[in-house]
Amino acid sequence: MKNLLLSAALLSMSFAGMAQTRYVDDVFSRNDVVITPNVTFGQNYYFLNFPPAPSGSSSTNPQLGDLYMDMYTPPSSDNVTDRPVVILLHTGSFLPKYINGSYSGNNKDSALVELCVRMAMKGYVVAAPTYRIGWNPFAPSQIERTAGILNAVYRAIHDVQTAVRYFKKEATTYNINPGKIILIGQGSGGYITLAYGALNRQEETALPKFLLPSGNSVINDTLVGSVNGTGGLFNNYNHPGYENYVSMVANLGGAIGDISWMQGEWQEPPVAAIHASRDIYAPFDSGVVIVPTTGQPVVFVQGSRAVVKRANELGNNDIWQNATFNDPISQRAYALNPKAQYEGLFQIDRPEISGPLEDTSPWEWWDTATVSAEAAMLGQNGPTINANGLAGNPDMSKAKAMTYLDTIVGFLIPRMKLVLDNPTLNSEPINNFVIQHSAFPNPSADVMNLRVHPSNSIFRVRVLALNGVEISSAEVEPTSLVVLDRNGLPSGLYVVEMTTSMGVVTERIQWK
Repeated sequence: MKNLLLSAALLSMSFAGMAQTRYVDDVFSRNDVVITPNVTFGQNYYFLNFPPAPSGSSSTNPQLGDLYMDMYTPPSSDNVTDRPVVILLHTGSFLPKYINGSYSGNNKDSALVELCVRMAMKGYVVAAPTYRIGWNPFAPSQIERTAGILNAVYRAIHDVQTAVRYFKKEATTYNINPGKIILIGQGSGGYITLAYGALNRQEETALPKFLLPSGNSVINDTLVGSVNGTGGLFNNYNHPGYENYVSMVANLGGAIGDISWMQGEWQEPPVAAIHASRDIYAPFDSGVVIVPTTGQPVVFVQGSRAVVKRANELGNNDIWQNATFNDPISQRAYALNPKAQYEGLFQIDRPEISGPLEDTSPWEWWDTATVSAEAAMLGQNGPTINANGLAGNPDMSKAKAMTYLDTIVGFLIPRMKLVLDNPTLNSEPINNFVIQHSAFPNPSADVMNLRVHPSNSIFRVRVLALNGVEISSAEVEPTSLVVLDRNGLPSGLYVVEMTTSMGVVTERIQWK
């Protein structure tokens, strides 16, 4: 604790004598931050499929509903354009708060709100979205639990993709740069951000550990859509024609479904991670995910240390490798994990916490009386939930949490600023971001040319209705130019999806 307090103090002292730098220092006060709750950013099918108790059973059919987010923005007097966006994702084991056996689980959690406010004080436009939850932690077999949690993560990825495309579409509304979007996930949100940056091929959902006894993947893309959010009977593709790409991802706890998802060839973003080395729910390096509600194993995954090491091996974190960070927080990180292999990783160690109790998320705090009262209203055992929380945060307090949040912000902000200032990561707006592509003439009466940069190749083309329903699909010989025939389609707007050697891109097209 003393080391962390010292780090935060030194960091504050180093900035004290300097002019304020937007996106690094606080350029607004806490009272200046404008909070707008429940902004609708899309719609999708809600799945909530889990028993309220081990002996019970309930489910609902997928229902189309709104997706919401809370916005944290600088004051209306702020006339800066080209502002970056930070999207912060909450934790909660993909189950409703309290029913998940935890004091946390939505976008109103104390630590998440505090991070949102702090980022907005530095001038960022900040969003804390909800995402769809629901799976069955009481399923009798591990493959059923694996299927449940992976589908929950997959749906949440689609929701975050919707949020990303929403901001690219509404760039002028929020005075933002659509090429400067950063994802930060806490706990379960960390699973989403890490998968978001690496899961970009459908075949990656069909690894052996993700296969049902039938041999099929636990992800049925004909029902829930493709990895980039298109298609699917129970998937609504929002804001077509805008890309999913982000500049950077970061996680506070959590893990990645499989390290093989990281291949370094599809414009994967830099990865930063803050993780307690003795996290009892998500492995720091690699291991089996344990369900907090039941203690049952779910799936073998890789945690922050393995992920960051892989990101450095692939060159994804070169932007930080080629920079020098002399601040005390970075030096603490390098003392535990050498920069050459682990740039972007901050390991939390608290040797003073011994015995059966661990320190899983020391940046969180909660009011035990409030938890007991609210849990009781849902028929849940508040004292047990408080005890579960203290098992992963035994000396929980707001003061301690604030110190760790100082460290998190102090570690992430300099790295975020480097990413945001790098033109190769942020120069391409909206439709042309990262992967150069075009459709011309557009609109057209008969044929249309689909083109990517000569260094890239198209090998699959799909035509979709605006709601994401597939109309046609074809594999093509790898080429940078494909001639798309209208094939009798009625006049109107459509989406064409091109699978390329660098990733998947979409373009809105119009047949006259």
